[in-house]
Amino acid sequence: METHSFKAAYETGMAKISVMLGVYLFKEDNVFITYCPALDLSGYGYDEREAKLSFAEVMRQYLDYCLHKHTLVKDLQRLGWNIKSMKQRKIKSPDVVTLLKRNPAFKDIMEHKDYAKYTEQLTIPELA
Repeated sequence: METHSFKAAYETGMAKISVMLGVYLFKEDNVFITYCPALDLSGYGYDEREAKLSFAEVMRQYLDYCLHKHTLVKDLQRLGWNIKSMKQRKIKSPDVVTLLKRNPAFKDIMEHKDYAKYTEQLTIPELA
């Protein structure tokens, strides 16, 4: 598989918080799938580039929706994120062990798929 990196940034003019996320790319039934278990979001395409672009659009829509509805913190906590204070930048995505316990789809990827993993930075608004 080709190596591509994934970068995400959400710009609103506010201060931002950056977190590191694991993004997994694998092929299933001739379709490339990009999956981020920490956000339970995925994208797909007929090649790696399309899958990455699809994932970037899904993430943009997810952040837009959560910020518009003021539900980002609640949704991240539902996904297992540790958020002590957005203002003090105390936010941590779940670790792999936690994700494997909570997410059967991710466990299946890790145990049965030929995947490539990328650790990338996601930047979100501080006052989300």
